Amino acid sequence: MDENADKQREEAYLGLLAQHGRIAPAVARLYTPPGEDAADLEQEIRLQWWRSLAGFAGRAKASTWMYQVALHTALTFLRRRRRRLRPESLEHAGNVADPFPHAGGREDRRRSALHGALARLEPGERALAYLWLEECSHEEIAAVSGISANAVGVRLHRIRKRLKEMLGTGEEER
Repeated sequence: MDENADKQREEAYLGLLAQHGRIAPAVARLYTPPGEDAADLEQEIRLQWWRSLAGFAGRAKASTWMYQVALHTALTFLRRRRRRLRPESLEHAGNVADPFPHAGGREDRRRSALHGALARLEPGERALAYLWLEECSHEEIAAVSGISANAVGVRLHRIRKRLKEMLGTGEEER
């Protein structure tokens, strides 16, 4: 690669980070407890974005590609961590950090409860739920997850039902 191509790649990467960089910390916090592992995963996601940037052809939206890389990296990170460590109990699931904290009493408790419930989902379900909460369409979620849009709809219906049961709410779906 010549110097001009390197500069263009770097500018493209920095532009993507400026526009969609919040995906990395959000996914890292979703899949790891607060602390060093979250920072390590966030760094790994950004590294994988850089490494795979040359393969991004622009056929999908940049955010879809970045979600796909981030979620794949998170799942790989979890598999490696499980091989190294014993699985942790779910007693600490309620301590999952909110990737978008807000001050506000009742809302804070609701967000905390939601993140605790998300932590109890299987990693693949958590990815679908996260993308749904990010207001991605079924088609975008399908592109990221590699399943059909119809399957996304069915799985999200089941996930929302489980989340409602875990949260003990009777609220309507969004």
